[in-house]
Amino acid sequence: MMIMIVTFHEEFRGKISAFLSEKGYEVCVPPHRQDVIPLVKEKSPLVVVLDMYVAEPNGLDVLKELRAQHYQGKIVALAGTSVRSLMPQASQLGVDQVIGGFQGDGGALNLDQVESVIKMALRSSIAKRAFELYEARGRTQGKDLDDWLEAEREIFTKAKPLSTGERKEKAAPESQSRKQTKPQKKSPQRTKNPI
Repeated sequence: MMIMIVTFHEEFRGKISAFLSEKGYEVCVPPHRQDVIPLVKEKSPLVVVLDMYVAEPNGLDVLKELRAQHYQGKIVALAGTSVRSLMPQASQLGVDQVIGGFQGDGGALNLDQVESVIKMALRSSIAKRAFELYEARGRTQGKDLDDWLEAEREIFTKAKPLSTGERKEKAAPESQSRKQTKPQKKSPQRTKNPI
């Protein structure tokens, strides 16, 4: 899964990028703020982690442009107290998750929180895919977690953003070792004849 990191803060950008890369995610960092939109078009990241504090263009302008260009991926906003006033507008433009308390001027950054919020932004896509797998496998009882984990793996390794209505085709089972079970027919019960 491609994740784009957009922040002016070089240290945070490096930390987030290194952390996510170590976790196995493919990370993309635009060299300049003006390169965000062209790079999104080229790389099609599944998630953009956008620092709302960026300037020239500011985070809100970047968000507006992403949506104007019909970017269908998820957007996670890094936001601190200095950009709190932008958040209602950012929400209207489709920010999927917000990491609060972030300050571009040297505030703390919890990297595990960044990963958790990225996963939360993708939760509905994962749930949809898990249900597709569940249906395709004949609603196998007790395999819900397996379906969820496989859906998570598929989405996290997917290279392009999910769009509305994507993946309408039937899901194929991951392995043939899972047997589809049919409900057993109940044998008819005998009733005693009244005397």
